[in-house]
Formats: sequence, C-alpha cells, structure tokens
Amino acid sequence: MAKKIKKEQKKHETNPMLRKFSLILWIISMLFMIILGYFIYSANVLPLKYFLSVVAVFVLLLAIHGIFILNKKTRIWLLIVLDVIAFVLMAGEAVAISKISETINFLRENLGAYFETNVYNIVVNAESFYNSLEDIQNQTVKIVKDMDDMSLLEDSLSKKVSVNLEYEEASVVDLLENVSEDTELIILVNSGNYDAMVELDETYESKVRVIDTVTVVTEKEIDDANINVTEDPFVVYLSGIDTRSNSLPSRSLSDVNILLAVNPTTKNILMIHIPRDYYVQLHGTTGNKDKLTHAGTIGGVEMSMGTIEDLFEIEIPYYVRVNFNAVVNLVDAIGGINVYSDVNYSFSCWTDRSCTLNPGLNYVGGKCALAFARERHAYETGDRHRGENQEQVIELIIDKVTSSSTIINNYSNILSALDGTFETNLTMDDITSLVKMQIDDMASWNIESYNVDGTGALLPTYSYPNQNLSVMNPNMDTVNEAIQRLNTILGTPDE
Repeated sequence: MAKKIKKEQKKHETNPMLRKFSLILWIISMLFMIILGYFIYSANVLPLKYFLSVVAVFVLLLAIHGIFILNKKTRIWLLIVLDVIAFVLMAGEAVAISKISETINFLRENLGAYFETNVYNIVVNAESFYNSLEDIQNQTVKIVKDMDDMSLLEDSLSKKVSVNLEYEEASVVDLLENVSEDTELIILVNSGNYDAMVELDETYESKVRVIDTVTVVTEKEIDDANINVTEDPFVVYLSGIDTRSNSLPSRSLSDVNILLAVNPTTKNILMIHIPRDYYVQLHGTTGNKDKLTHAGTIGGVEMSMGTIEDLFEIEIPYYVRVNFNAVVNLVDAIGGINVYSDVNYSFSCWTDRSCTLNPGLNYVGGKCALAFARERHAYETGDRHRGENQEQVIELIIDKVTSSSTIINNYSNILSALDGTFETNLTMDDITSLVKMQIDDMASWNIESYNVDGTGALLPTYSYPNQNLSVMNPNMDTVNEAIQRLNTILGTPDE
C-alpha cells in the first residue's frame, strides 16, 4: 500500500529537470524585474503610489512563480504555462528597459544647455578661384570683431588652416556686401550674420561661396531658475531658428517666436505668437529699433529673451531653441503630415521648387513640410501667412507625435530625429517633475492662443542703419492685451 502511494506521489511530481530550468528562469526573471524597477525609479516620472503598485505586482508575480516551482506536486503543464508567462514578461521588461534607458540618455544629453556653439563661415566671391581651405593657405582673411572671445575663434581656425587674420573697423554688413563684389576678398563671419544677409537679399547665395566653417564650442554657466515647475507659474520662450546649417549655432535668425506661459496649479497654458519682423528696441541697444529676428544674430537667445521681456514686462526663465531644419527629420520619422493650403491656387515653394502645394490638404514629407513652413512669396500677406504656416506645421507634428500609435511604432526614430536638434535650459528634473505631476493627477489643460499684431513699414534698423527694411510696427493694443493675458495666467496683479 505504501509503495502504491509513493508511486502515485512520484507520478504527480514535477520533472526535476523542468523544475531546475524553471528555477533558473525565475532567478533571471527576478533580475529583469530588479533592473526594470531601478530604471523606472531612475527615470523619476512615476508617482510613488504607482511605483509601489508596480513593485507590489512584480513581487506578487515572482512569489506565485516561486511557490509553484518549490512545490514538487505542481503539474508539469502548469509550470510550463508559468514559464511561458515569465518569458513573455521578460521580453516586455527587456523592451521597457531599452526604451527607458534610451529616453534617460536622450534627456541627459539634450536638456540643460551647458555649452554654447558659434559657427563662422569662411566666405569668398562666387567668381573667386578660392575653392577650398588649401587655396586660402597663408592668405589674408578679414573679420569684424563681435561679442565673442575672438581668441577661441583664432585657435579653432588655426587648427584648420594657416591664414593672416585682419580685423576690420567696417560693419559685418559692409564686409558681406564687399565680398559679393570683390573676387580677391576672403572674410570670416558669424553664420547668423550670413543667414541674415541671405534673408535680406535672396540672390546673395548666388554671388558668394562658403568654402568651409569654423565651429567654436564653449562651456557656459547655467543659472538656477529656482522655480518649482509643478507649483509655480513660469514662462518658456520657444525659438525656431532659421539657419542654413544642420547645427544649432548660438547666433541665428529666430524664425519662430512663441511665449508659452504655464500655470501648473490652474492647468492653464497661454501661447503668445510674436511676428519675426516685429520692430522693437533690441535689449541693451540704443538708436534704431530692429526686427525681433535679428536679436538672435546679434546677441543669441539671451538678447531675444531680454528683448521680449522688455516688450511684455515679464521674466522668462526658460527657453527652447529648435533648428527648423529638424522639421525634415522629425516629419519623416513620424511618416509625414497633411498640411492645409488655404489659398485657391497651386504654387511651388520658393525655397524648394520641387515642392508644389495645391488648394486643400497636401500630404508632405519632411523636405516639403519645411518648404511650406518657410513659404511667404506665394501669399499677399507674406510673413504673416508664413507664421500661420509654421504654427500649422508645429501643431500637426505635436498632434501626430502625441498619438499612441505613432509613439509606439516610431519611438526610436523620433528620439533619433530630435537628438541634437534642439537646445534648452530646462533640466531633466524640470521635465520629469512635470511628467510625474501629469501622471499623478491626469488633469486636462486649458490651452489658449493669442497673436500680437502690427502694420508693415519700411524703416532703417539697428543691424542695417543705412537701408530701409520691411518691418512690422507693433500694434500696442494687441501687446497690452497680451500683457494682461500673461498677468492673468501667471497670477501677476495688474498695476
């Protein structure tokens, strides 16, 4: 009888080899869960209550699996089912670990602007026989001293080519105009000034040639804004820079200028759109006013922010600068967008004649999305319509990027497209705190948009004092309305 019972018990015992395999799998599964828990904790975006819930689920699953492994009477089929579930969970955990790690690395590399990059173009006349750095060896290169430490530029240039630098008393504008007429002249100018000249004279690129660039990267101090972004209202300056390079030079035309006022307590966001040609007094300057876009070429994002602070009587602690050429990579990464052309005629974009827009919806990839965002010649209202196109492209990208299917299917491509294309002084703690707050309360936000307006004029500017440029004189009624709305969002009492 005892033998029969023992035989029956042995019959129902789990195969020892299978139990050993399951035990090894359990240990590996526990390691995966610990690693995933560590990455979730390091990301710091999950509120404590949810993090503890995730830990509790992990522990429960491990306990259930372990109990059945230790129980010699566990049926083989049940243990196999549990092992398969463990495999599936580990596969999901591996993907989650990879995505979280990728996100953390991306945020660490792109948040907190600790370096300033200045790009200088070596420019010659289009008819010149200078075609490469070898051709200008030991030649004289003229340059105008700007606000940067020129010794760093000299060191960077000397590593590329040996030339005689000659500092000019003339303005950068004069130097750029002179090289378009003199086949012997070689100049070195900040890429922001070069881009501004191309914007002013759209035939300029056909008159000159950029034979090389010199990049100067310097470390800069980041002031602590001392703001709790989950409790205190704050303002972010969004700057879409118009540059003909794929880099993020610190000085460049600011093609898109948006103020984002955020109140995390009331869940209100106000977007103020400012025309690039707004005729304003650039911060720290006297004399002629200038286009807002030129502030970025003279004093970088700091001058742009200071100018806008002066105009709207507010403090702007944060900024985000995005290379508008990043639109190409990002739109391609999310599979294109459908832009709407609101004119009743077809046109080919000025910056890329291969891109034709028809009335109504047009499916476009990155190249034509950028051309559409830059278009102004096809419209009677010019820059004003270009600003509307840019807003449309930005909104379409945000809508598509934030859709669950796009994020799941293109997550790595989106991060790759954004990597190195933007600069911000928002820190990783700022971003993760906002994400954690949103996950915690899942509150909806009220987003309001307002555009300040003005009237077109032809006037001399601080950058180009000897000629009249197309500018927009601010309509102060709209500016004052924007100030009142900002004060409401930020909780600032009206004077």
